[in-house]
Amino acid sequence: MLLLALLVLGAALYLKQHSGQVATPPASPAIATPAPPPPSNVVTRVALPPASAPAATNTLTPEQRQAAIDAETDRLQEWSMSDDPASLSNILADLTSPEKEIRDAAIEAAKQFGGTNAIAALKAAAANAHDTEEQIALLEAAQFLSLPSLSSSGPDTRTPEQIQADAQRNDEKNAHRQAQRQKHISNQNSQSTPDQSTAPPPDPNQPDAPDN
Repeated sequence: MLLLALLVLGAALYLKQHSGQVATPPASPAIATPAPPPPSNVVTRVALPPASAPAATNTLTPEQRQAAIDAETDRLQEWSMSDDPASLSNILADLTSPEKEIRDAAIEAAKQFGGTNAIAALKAAAANAHDTEEQIALLEAAQFLSLPSLSSSGPDTRTPEQIQADAQRNDEKNAHRQAQRQKHISNQNSQSTPDQSTAPPPDPNQPDAPDN
């Protein structure tokens, strides 16, 4: 009985010692949080659709087109009065202009310029022309320039028609030169004359200055 009592007492003491201790649950391992990626210096470019290029506005207004034609015909008249090869080259270049007014003016300028150097170009332009009237004008101009000049040496073997055509050509050229000369003089006078339209009218109440 004594042994049994000791066993019961030892068991009670053992239970008392372990009952005061609270079992702490094991700590759960920490979940590693991924660090944010470092800022990148590379800028991501978004592909944008190519912007449509603005349409080229090379179309001239009717006023601008006519002004360009008038300016070129004026230059043709000036070249027709010259005797240098550069002026003739400019005249022959306008025989193939896209503007009919310029082509017609170039034909007349070639006739006014004179000489036989333009005959081949006139015939070539006539072969490529699509307008029948323009072809006739080009061939007539080439024939006009092929007539012998008054300054040709040797006996005059021209027909009366050739003499009349040659005289008419020289008269037209001289008249055109005279008109250009008068126009140039008129422009110079208009530029040199002072404009008196803005001068104030004399004051009738203003006494005249005494004579010294």
